[in-house]
Amino acid sequence: MKATTQEILVNLFQIIDHRCSDNLSSAQSESIQKAILKKFFKASEVVIEHKDNLTTIRLKSILSDSPETQASIEIESTQLKSFLCDCIKKDTQGITFYSNMLYYLATKEQA
Repeated sequence: MKATTQEILVNLFQIIDHRCSDNLSSAQSESIQKAILKKFFKASEVVIEHKDNLTTIRLKSILSDSPETQASIEIESTQLKSFLCDCIKKDTQGITFYSNMLYYLATKEQA
C-alpha cells in the first residue's frame, strides 16, 4: 500500500520532532538532519555542530569544489526542529526522497 503525501509528511515531522527533542547529537538523528539539509540546500557535504545553545550548520555546494562555496548557518538549538521542518520540500521529488528515507529508517530499525 502506497502512503499518501500527507502520511509521509506527518511521519517525517514526527521523526524530526522525536529526534530533535531526545538527543541532538545521536548518530541517527544527525544522519536524518543531514539528509534533509542536503536535499534542501543541494549540498554535497553538511557538518552539524551543537555547542551550548547554538547549532552551526556548514554546507558545501554540490555544484562546486571551491571552498568559497561553503555556507554557514547558525541557529538556536531550540529552533532546529522548526528549521528542519521548513526545509522539507513538498514537491514530487521531495516526497519520493522522504518516502525512501522513511522506508530505510523503518527497515533499519527492524534489523
